[in-house]
Amino acid sequence: MDSFNKPPAQGIQSHKKRLPIEQLQGKPLQARQLEAKQLMAAKMLSLAPLYKLPVTLFRYVFLAMDRVLGLTKIEMDKVVNLTVPVSAGTPLMGTIPLNEHSASGTSNSSDSTIKLRIYHPSAKTPQKTLVYFHGGGCVIGSINTHDRFCRYLAKHGKMNIISVGYRLAPEHKFPIPICDAIEAWNYINGNHQQFNINPEHIGVGGDSAGGYLACIIGLHSLQTSLPVKTKVKPAFQFLIYPMADLQGLTESYQGFNKQLILTRDLMDYFRLHYLNSLDEVTLPLVSPLQAKDISESPKSYILTLGFDPLRDDGIAYVQRLKAAGINTQHQHYDDCMHGFISITKLSARAKQATHNIAMALNRFND
Repeated sequence: MDSFNKPPAQGIQSHKKRLPIEQLQGKPLQARQLEAKQLMAAKMLSLAPLYKLPVTLFRYVFLAMDRVLGLTKIEMDKVVNLTVPVSAGTPLMGTIPLNEHSASGTSNSSDSTIKLRIYHPSAKTPQKTLVYFHGGGCVIGSINTHDRFCRYLAKHGKMNIISVGYRLAPEHKFPIPICDAIEAWNYINGNHQQFNINPEHIGVGGDSAGGYLACIIGLHSLQTSLPVKTKVKPAFQFLIYPMADLQGLTESYQGFNKQLILTRDLMDYFRLHYLNSLDEVTLPLVSPLQAKDISESPKSYILTLGFDPLRDDGIAYVQRLKAAGINTQHQHYDDCMHGFISITKLSARAKQATHNIAMALNRFND
């Protein structure tokens, strides 16, 4: 139960800040300014601060943004929607009755299932599969907000994609989204014949909060205090600007707070809704960058961006993976912002970067 031992009570701002990571492979971490069309989109979306929206409204806004400004829908050879069972609630962890933090305080049949959406891009079944967890701070986002992106990954990455609709906070706070992710992962691996996928070649990935959940799937040693644990190690992990540390100590987290889709204020909004207490930010299950050992991680791809509160933690995670001897591919776009995959209709640079992500996934087919 060590992972859930309650950390010392202290305010977030009392922690010492990490030193900024000023350069990456001899180059500045960010361009002089954000790419123009992304900046235009960020200014437009900042007119009504997103972090002030009620959660229910925010979820609709996120979906609308993707539909209006995001990728065009690509037809697949086959798309299958499934509903699968998960544990109805989470037992007591330490001193916190976590499932009492749901909006209703109770569990019912709809609370004990989640949705999966399986994308088969072509009639010839691809050799490999990516289990994908959407972003949104574990608070917003859904299979639908990432439907077009998953279709794009499936077609251009030449992989089956299985998108997981894990339950969200504040109705289902930490660690329920993690438990859902693990149960979905185990279910998919245990039913690979039903899904018509190769069990030897199943990876895990996601963007932002989804990247965070994917990290946890690959770190079995962190799961000892959870009611569920992964039964199979991922063949690879594919992390798109992952949420690696919720302490909020870095220069990028503190500095990026205006004219971006993701700001410090919005990150604070997410963690306040996701966590039962801010004391939990130091837990490795909340902040995997704080894990003592990440050497069990699978081979990895990580994308980081110049204009992103999560940038410095993402780069630090890359450095730790490489130091642990993990085969790690790192891409960094110094002129892009977090969430650019949702504004590809506005920005040619965002569309090209999105295509580059799919090509990076395709390289896992080699």
